[in-house]
Amino acid sequence: MRAIFLCIVILASICGGFAIVDAEKDEGKILSDQYCASCHVKPLPEHLNKATWVAKVFPMMRQYMGMDPLPKREQLPHDLAAFFPSFPTMTEDEWYTVAQWYIDRAPISLPEPPPIVISGITPQFVSTAIMRDVEMPMTTLVRLDAQRGRFVIGDGMGNAIHVTDRQGVAIASVQLSGPPSCVEIQPDAWYVTDMGMLLPHDSAIGKLVKVTWNRDTPTTTVILDSLRRPTHVIAIDLNGDKRRDFLVCEYGNLVGRFGWYEIDAFNKVKYHLLSPTPGAIRAVVRDVNGDKRPDIVVQMAQAREGLVAYINKGKGRYAAQELITFPPSYGSSSFAFVDVDGDGKEEIIVTTGDNGDYDNPPYKPYHGVYTFTSNGKGTFMQSQFQHLDGAYGAHIQDFDGDGNRDMLSFSYFPRFDRGDIDLVRYDSRYGKADVTSWRVQGAERGRWLVTDVGDVDGDGDQDILLGNVSIGPGIVPDTIARRWMGSRIVALYLRNSQK
Repeated sequence: MRAIFLCIVILASICGGFAIVDAEKDEGKILSDQYCASCHVKPLPEHLNKATWVAKVFPMMRQYMGMDPLPKREQLPHDLAAFFPSFPTMTEDEWYTVAQWYIDRAPISLPEPPPIVISGITPQFVSTAIMRDVEMPMTTLVRLDAQRGRFVIGDGMGNAIHVTDRQGVAIASVQLSGPPSCVEIQPDAWYVTDMGMLLPHDSAIGKLVKVTWNRDTPTTTVILDSLRRPTHVIAIDLNGDKRRDFLVCEYGNLVGRFGWYEIDAFNKVKYHLLSPTPGAIRAVVRDVNGDKRPDIVVQMAQAREGLVAYINKGKGRYAAQELITFPPSYGSSSFAFVDVDGDGKEEIIVTTGDNGDYDNPPYKPYHGVYTFTSNGKGTFMQSQFQHLDGAYGAHIQDFDGDGNRDMLSFSYFPRFDRGDIDLVRYDSRYGKADVTSWRVQGAERGRWLVTDVGDVDGDGDQDILLGNVSIGPGIVPDTIARRWMGSRIVALYLRNSQK
């Protein structure tokens, strides 16, 4: 579970009856500015309700601030023990002053977002359930292999990658030592990140595996090991030496890093560190500042959440520049560069919706899909937002061929208290005044964590594949949980019916 690095904690009554004072003269605000923005964007009291601050966040954060001792801290590895100070990093008076400031201002409940009007089941996509004989679906990656018309599905329980046709019939499998999280398909080989273990951990047991194919028979070679829970890889020449480098997101948990590995002709590995912090989910290579050089953009979902660009200075040198930041409760989950408005320029879409830090978290009105527009020089400003509880991904394209952009978005932490569970939503003419929102056939049959988009059937329109991770954090009603776990559905193929 991802720890929210908030820098306050208190054990106090929700109805503490504290007096609210002028914020400009409030010592609590001054101290919170000092302590609560040291490792992330400062959270505001209104980001969570009172009950969550008091019962969930505060007790955990006292340990991160050294106010309460962590049991068996001395048995932890040195790099993990460092996250839990052996002495208080602030006085008790400061602690309670900051905590009082948050409790006074936190709402009893978070505001309700405006409801989305649903027009029914969209005719745009025809769904096919991809099934396997598994105890419970745990699909940790999906890819559409459009060149061969196949599906690539990562099995997090069986530590394997399965290749199937579009009906789900097995073609080949690649066995790994741990759960796969990403596959980079290159003409000569596949490059797969192996996380080592499924649940969050900090052990350096992850790998980067090269897969070569002789027809449908794979051969695997470990080319990098001792990785900290790698989640994404890009195989690309980053330093201009005409050799393939590997840009790897080592998410870790409390300990991780982001950077690229250079392997020379003698297989000697040199590591280039870009960030020493955990939480890197995914990276892309793009020219974000218009200087014709490819830059690196990574999404960070721990500590200081958001998107960071590493601006290319030439000869393998990069300078960090924050593009977008979020408070830690937002739960960054995905991003993509997309031409949202059809003007030929790319915007950034970001989903926030990871709500797995606590068993019973509040539904958050700021979870959903954000659009950020560039000024062409590397600065991005928010231009659109659509709410979706627990949003984990979104695709924006002209799916129906009418010349306007549409959006398909999906949730991994949906809301269960309204009857109509918002798992997958299709917005025709997204961003227009006459936008129409639909459900998608078959979406209720799984809990969707990963996705890919592409023309897998070769008919000229864009199809979608969703991966089902049937169990995970959060409280799910028993009848729904049993249906998801017992379905044997590892993926849902959404065939675009435009053509």
